[in-house]
Amino acid sequence: MIERFLSYSLKHNRKIKAIWTEDDNIKHGNITVTEIGDDYFCFTQGRKKTATRLEKACILSLGYARGDSGETDRDIKDD
Repeated sequence: MIERFLSYSLKHNRKIKAIWTEDDNIKHGNITVTEIGDDYFCFTQGRKKTATRLEKACILSLGYARGDSGETDRDIKDD
């Protein structure tokens, strides 16, 4: 499921809600994925425009950002 949300954010340039661990602290926020590797991914946050690299193993949860139901332009045109 993690791969699905990461790919969704990268392919459609959409924000997703993420909860992760960093230095034994739990962090959360809306992120936009900019790169996906085998065991890591890079993202930017709304306030911080610099790219951050994070190991996939640090992810606790991912989901759609507020107001996003996961629809893409392709899904809307198919109806």
